[in-house]
Amino acid sequence: MDSVEPAEINTSTTAAGGTQPQPGGPPVKPPAKVRRRTLLLAALGATAVALPLAVIESRAHDAAKPRKATLTVPDGHADSVAFSPDGKTLAAGLSGVQGTGSTLRLWDVAEGTATTPWADHVEDLTKVAFSPDGKTLAMTGALAVYLWNVADRTSIALPQPQPALDLAFAPDGRTLATGGRDGVARLWDLPTLALTNALTAPGTAAVNAVAFSPDGDTLATGSTDLTESPVRLWDLLTRTVDATLEAPRRHGFTSVAFGRVGYIMATGSADNIVRVWDYVTGTVTATLTGHTGAVTTVAFSPDGDTLATGSADRTVRLWDSSTLDLVPIDTLTGHTDKVTTVAFSPDGRTLASGSLDRTVRLWPNR
Repeated sequence: MDSVEPAEINTSTTAAGGTQPQPGGPPVKPPAKVRRRTLLLAALGATAVALPLAVIESRAHDAAKPRKATLTVPDGHADSVAFSPDGKTLAAGLSGVQGTGSTLRLWDVAEGTATTPWADHVEDLTKVAFSPDGKTLAMTGALAVYLWNVADRTSIALPQPQPALDLAFAPDGRTLATGGRDGVARLWDLPTLALTNALTAPGTAAVNAVAFSPDGDTLATGSTDLTESPVRLWDLLTRTVDATLEAPRRHGFTSVAFGRVGYIMATGSADNIVRVWDYVTGTVTATLTGHTGAVTTVAFSPDGDTLATGSADRTVRLWDSSTLDLVPIDTLTGHTDKVTTVAFSPDGRTLASGSLDRTVRLWPNR
């Protein structure tokens, strides 16, 4: 299948401003799928539609269908993107913003336009994530981890001795995990905002990635170590390392994501390879090759059928995670610089990708 080039949207307004969040209850788990569907990334019968601050490409006479779009970041680049749980809002955390410009962008996904601006940030935002109930938007900044109340746009800060590099909400929304440049993974109880645990392992220089398993019992941490740089699987009942997944020689893991069906986990690394693991046995079940640059980001679709991977080679690849075929379903081209982040919408019909090229692209997934 040929890759597709999204139409362009230019947006210049933005985002940010915060008090106490109210993370909510457990998300609804999607049913398991047995086989795949065909990805519809071409032959969309597209027409250009003029909107305030935007020009988007969509299927004619069907606004409910996923759209192809390019959202242009006026300054800086998107290090992280996240959809709200209702799928209506896309958030992007920006780095490289000059001066006092806002480092948080929010877009209305249906319209492709920037939402009402939030207060400015003056520090890089390397990671953004919505809580499962959509009431809180968490982000890592240069000086702290911020929790924004989406309803009234007030915030609180969780202090970090060194910058946080990644964060993730537990499936029940009651715990936030953060990975720090100081080599510590921290667990925060969100109802009380208390630090409940600091997970450390000998030799860890930085925790680059954190992710919860679907049942919330395991935390995966991707690290930069003084010797090797493995992924560690922490048993959250005992707060001990349950397994250590060996890193490729001289290359650490830069990203990690759990699948939604079965006991699979994907990692990206600087050796250009995507590895899929059985995280119960700690063994590699598939080695996916084809990227010609470091694999910087990985994400599973909500139904678990598709694995998306982004790379320094400027492409996004889609893999059938139900069969783990070694040939990707599709390779999405259009970015002109390193892909830094990918995320699926809650319904799985849209994939967002961010890049150093100052764009965030939306791709129809079915």
